Amino acid sequence: MAFSSRKRTSTDDFVDDGDNTKRMKTEMTENNAAPDSPKIDSNGDPYWEISKMRRVTISTFRGKTMVNIREYYEKDGQEFPGKKGISMPMDQYAAFVDLLPGIEALLRENGQSVPRPNYDNTAGQSNGCDDGDQGEPGGNPEKNNKATSDEEEEE
Repeated sequence: MAFSSRKRTSTDDFVDDGDNTKRMKTEMTENNAAPDSPKIDSNGDPYWEISKMRRVTISTFRGKTMVNIREYYEKDGQEFPGKKGISMPMDQYAAFVDLLPGIEALLRENGQSVPRPNYDNTAGQSNGCDDGDQGEPGGNPEKNNKATSDEEEEE
């Protein structure tokens, strides 16, 4: 006995409406990924959401300012910091920021594209690229250190 099978054609009951679910998901991610102003957590510390359960928080611990990148979990309707994450004092955070151009260059070599942030001077911050020699191979690497470091003169 052979079974006869009938295949449905794709045009029977299917209406293509443009696959809105993926588009909505990316819009929600973009809204959470880069808000203009920080939110305030239950401790009164400002934070930015990286993804649904990951945050960058600026906090103070024993009088030192820390940059926390941490996963959060939800319990009884409240969000609590998880074990996974890192708290960096300002010197480690500054060292991390200094490493970003090299990290981005290596990612570009591997075919990954990282969007560049838009630094504006509305908050009184500058991006440090006003002199235009960022990434120049023949540039002076000590240009920024002369104003703050006397180590070379001591040697």
